[in-house]
Amino acid sequence: MSIFTYEKLYKAYLDCRKNKRSTTNALKFELNLTQNLADLLYELKSRTYFPGRSICFVVSKPTPREIFAADFRDRIVHHLLVREILAESDKRFFWNSFACRKGKGTHKAVAALKKYMKIAGRNGREKIYFLQLDIKSFFVSIKHSVLHSIFRDFIFKLERDEEWKQEMLWLGSVIIFHRPQENCEIRGNKTLLGLIPSHKSLLHVSIGYGLPIGNYSSQFFANMYLNELDYFIKQKLKMKYYVRYVDDLIILGKDKSKLESLIGVVDVFLRKNLEARLNLNKTKLKNAKSGIDFLGYFIKPDYTLVRRRVVRNCKEKICRAPVFNVSETVSLKLFLSQVNSYLGHFIQASSHGLRSKTVLNAVGHAPGLFEFDDSFNSIILKPLQ
Repeated sequence: MSIFTYEKLYKAYLDCRKNKRSTTNALKFELNLTQNLADLLYELKSRTYFPGRSICFVVSKPTPREIFAADFRDRIVHHLLVREILAESDKRFFWNSFACRKGKGTHKAVAALKKYMKIAGRNGREKIYFLQLDIKSFFVSIKHSVLHSIFRDFIFKLERDEEWKQEMLWLGSVIIFHRPQENCEIRGNKTLLGLIPSHKSLLHVSIGYGLPIGNYSSQFFANMYLNELDYFIKQKLKMKYYVRYVDDLIILGKDKSKLESLIGVVDVFLRKNLEARLNLNKTKLKNAKSGIDFLGYFIKPDYTLVRRRVVRNCKEKICRAPVFNVSETVSLKLFLSQVNSYLGHFIQASSHGLRSKTVLNAVGHAPGLFEFDDSFNSIILKPLQ
């Protein structure tokens, strides 16, 4: 059964617009939605589709990163591809992978790590160590041919008809081998590009390598790529206490020398099978009591703290906010969502005092307009009288 149908394309469009509906490109596409979807469908069915121009910009926090944002119509195509295999792929992905998956996320990854620390260390009664690994320039280092081979093998194993498989392989190839840096518009402060080391920039990567950070398809393909590593660590090396979030890996164990030996073993696997390598400068092997810096938290066996960088960013965002009045509904709601996002992050740690200060500081920007509970878990706008 073909994946190129109006119904499937429309569903992909609905998925795509959930978080992008207010963008200029999304609004332009919606102005003539039926015709635009029909034109896109024709291009896909005739195999004349090719991705359009991307927008390149740099985000400076937490560290400078180069983002390539695909055009809205191309984002629809990304959703179309991923929707077709999301359920089957998720069944094959290891439970220990937490990035960009339904029902997973940073909080679940942190909770899993804390649970493993308790189990492995028998609630603090036994000494345990952690090995933290990071893949060097991960998204930039992904080799297109290796990823396409993994994708092709996955598609061929599915019980689908030949037409479906050929369409998926063609569309997967278009997305995987596309080089957005060859047709992009650079926006924002262009001098920030100088903060990106050349070995981490898609603008400097060799032909045949790199996926753009910012695309939904890139997030999916990253999990598919590193599922090979998950399989190796879990099934071949038999590591029981293992958590991965994108390219940030943590393995827990009681035998420090065994964990140390894994560094070389994992690096060899990456080089041989994925043509990637570990960033040895970021490798950590320590007693878990010293704390694990992971996903914006500092995690110890008996308690968890929010990283100072995250707290500092929150304070800066609140301090820069103006004093609002009741007529500034849009600005108030945006400010509210930002504050609640930080509170949601803080809740996962020992942070009652931090949350109370955050809420009280936020309330100062809109006196009499906010409500909050005694636990300081979130704030809301008071109903208008």
